[in-house]
Amino acid sequence: MKANALIFAGLCGLAVALALAMTAGSASADPAFHNRFSFPGEMDFPAGTLCDFNSNETFTVVVDFTATANGASTTVITESITHNNLDTGYSLTEVDHFTIESPPGSSTVIQAGIFSHLRDASGNNVLVRAGEATFDASSGQLISFTPNSAADQSFAQVICPALGGNPA
Repeated sequence: MKANALIFAGLCGLAVALALAMTAGSASADPAFHNRFSFPGEMDFPAGTLCDFNSNETFTVVVDFTATANGASTTVITESITHNNLDTGYSLTEVDHFTIESPPGSSTVIQAGIFSHLRDASGNNVLVRAGEATFDASSGQLISFTPNSAADQSFAQVICPALGGNPA
């Protein structure tokens, strides 16, 4: 979802910068740098900040990063998230798989994959958003997207109705 993607893209951007800094002196000796890491987290949203109800989400993100000597980078991200409506107890699980490509010499970043795959407690599909979105690398501004990517919707516009409420 847009907020998740932007939050995680920002974290991945930091990872890219760190990885490139770490490999700057060794790029000619090893044409590709690979790094895999993961991190957990939790975010709380009081009613009125994201949705019209109290919510939270817990997540784990796995990042596989590759940078080449010519400046290209690929980041493969898997997110496992539990979204909770704290007022009703309703929860959704989400597993997303997407790739962030940064071609050498390009001013764009491309995200492609499954951005939102929400399931209820019975394992039934609630919402699937997949596709591609292209962003300006320097400003983060959305340039283009496929319709089912939800890149043109806010996180609240997608998750709040899915959890039984409305955006704040």
